[in-house]
Amino acid sequence: MTLLCSWSKTVCFPTRPGARSGALSDVAAAGVEVLADDFSLRERGIAEASLLEAVKPAPIDIVMDQLAEGRKAMWH
Repeated sequence: MTLLCSWSKTVCFPTRPGARSGALSDVAAAGVEVLADDFSLRERGIAEASLLEAVKPAPIDIVMDQLAEGRKAMWH
């Protein structure tokens, strides 16, 4: 499963280390791929270097390709 963090500032901001990022770390530790929409990150001024280690920046095309392959994605 893939969790895509996109669009909403309340979802993008916890991709950085801090008080609200524990849940994303827990999800990633359970084997879920956590991707952050690179466009949304840029739009909010969040540098890729500041992301949690478990969160990978990705273009939306990657998620679309995964969905086309039949992978499950949780879009938040």
